Amino acid sequence: MTVTLDDVVCLLNIPITERLIDEEELDHDQGIELLQDELCFTETKVRDEVSKHSGPSVSCTKLKRRYESLLNRCNQLVVPASDEEEVEQSVVRTACTKAFLLLLLGYTIFSGKNSRSVNLLWLFALQDLDMLGDWSWGGMTFAFLYEQLSLTSDSVVKVVGGYMTLIVVIYFFLIIFLMDHKCVVVCMILVKVRKTTKRGG
Repeated sequence: MTVTLDDVVCLLNIPITERLIDEEELDHDQGIELLQDELCFTETKVRDEVSKHSGPSVSCTKLKRRYESLLNRCNQLVVPASDEEEVEQSVVRTACTKAFLLLLLGYTIFSGKNSRSVNLLWLFALQDLDMLGDWSWGGMTFAFLYEQLSLTSDSVVKVVGGYMTLIVVIYFFLIIFLMDHKCVVVCMILVKVRKTTKRGG
């Protein structure tokens, strides 16, 4: 079953009006290029990292270490001593911000089944930080979550990915909506009647 953003629009009534990430899978070389250009990984380290995973992704542990390394370098370049350090400061700050955002996405709305790695596909949306607001984050989040939930129909699947906190929030507001319409009382009565009927039978 292929989940599209049209499904999100129809089922959840969420308008998809902003930019969307291309669904085409990244290959190995594109993943290496992304990590080098956007997060300032060295070629040796990035090749070892990407080769450990089946797809173009980076481990959360490695990404966290990279973020901490970039953050430490940012602190060292608070007051640039030369023009070269000023240029480096700009590059490192941008890479540090992207590493943090990618880590945040991997831990929350786009978390995988094992939460151990982050798909580099989401790094596409972080390439231009000034354009972050142009992406349809809500639509992509729901589409990703819907796709992960659809996989649970397979009995082999033991773990589900996606932002489970969002499910709790949706459930909470659904309960409030039902309470406002007094449907909860009706549902409780129907359940009680059904139990009574079974006992009587």
